[in-house]
Amino acid sequence: MKWDIASKRQLLQIALHEDCDLNDKYAAARELQINQWSDDMIPDLILLYGRGHSLLSIAVELGIEQYMVQNKINEYGLKRRSGS
Repeated sequence: MKWDIASKRQLLQIALHEDCDLNDKYAAARELQINQWSDDMIPDLILLYGRGHSLLSIAVELGIEQYMVQNKINEYGLKRRSGS
């Protein structure tokens, strides 16, 4: 399985399903942990968003979901520079 393209829901199902192989459970849990927000990402988020990158490209760069990028932009009240 391509763990890096699996949805959060798929990873959770694998991690929690009793019949899944233990190695697959660990791999799914690792991928879920990798895809979590970290406050260390704030400078990169500010830089990429300020430079006009799309939500999708920021999500790919930071290794998180696109909705999470939007939530953090809203949470921190980030605005793009005008006239870029």
